[in-house]
Amino acid sequence: MYMVYRGGYNAKHARGFVMSRPKGLYCYLFLIIRSPSQVQIGEKKFHVASDSAVVISPDVPYQYSAIEGEYRNDWLYFDSSDDTFAGDYAEIFNCPILLGNSLYFTQYFRNIIWESSYAPEEYRQQNVSMLLQIVLNKLKQEKQCAGKSERYYPYATRLQELRLTMKSRPYSDFTPVELAEKLNVSPSYFQFLYKDFFGVPFKTDLINMRLDYARELILETNLTLEQIAMMSGYRNEVHFYRQFKEKTGMTPKEYRISGLHKSFESEQ
Repeated sequence: MYMVYRGGYNAKHARGFVMSRPKGLYCYLFLIIRSPSQVQIGEKKFHVASDSAVVISPDVPYQYSAIEGEYRNDWLYFDSSDDTFAGDYAEIFNCPILLGNSLYFTQYFRNIIWESSYAPEEYRQQNVSMLLQIVLNKLKQEKQCAGKSERYYPYATRLQELRLTMKSRPYSDFTPVELAEKLNVSPSYFQFLYKDFFGVPFKTDLINMRLDYARELILETNLTLEQIAMMSGYRNEVHFYRQFKEKTGMTPKEYRISGLHKSFESEQ
């Protein structure tokens, strides 16, 4: 369980601002740093790029300030009652982490601060804990994939939005040309970005999404297989049957009889 004591979103401080705690803080401090900054944690000094995060452990001395101009950040004072928390998340403590998609973290900070301040009392603690667990897990993932996040930062948010759109309506006629235009890149470069960012080729990912959607319709409706093929984005029933069997080893009819629940999206 997590406890959030205080927090701020899009905080701004004038030139010359310095925050210094030579004895540290009684709890964890989670910062999303939005200005190029100088940060000292214990004896270590860091020049931190904007759109970076840092989680500082309790009782660790620290100081931070903007390198020039105003200083901006999002921040949370929090703690955990879980005895394994410090060990489970040790790798993200007391070191800056450059974020591939800082807007993702900003949205969660806004939600955490709102829930901790204004949610009904009976839901507040649980809501805050779930949201903070997600954002800490995401930061751990960013730490583990730091190089990838840096390379594709300009495209991260838009690529995620495109993939979510595909996931929401896989039956639509998505093409590399159409999606590349949304990113203002060439179709070939779009396909390179997609594969390198998500670890699966665009075409394979779309097929998996369509087959996953078809699987649900096969098991959960009484629609005919021909209807399901059309509703899943296939104009050719034979093409649908062939791809479905390649993925499952069964025809759609055999799959319906088996009642087997299986997701294809993790298969590449």
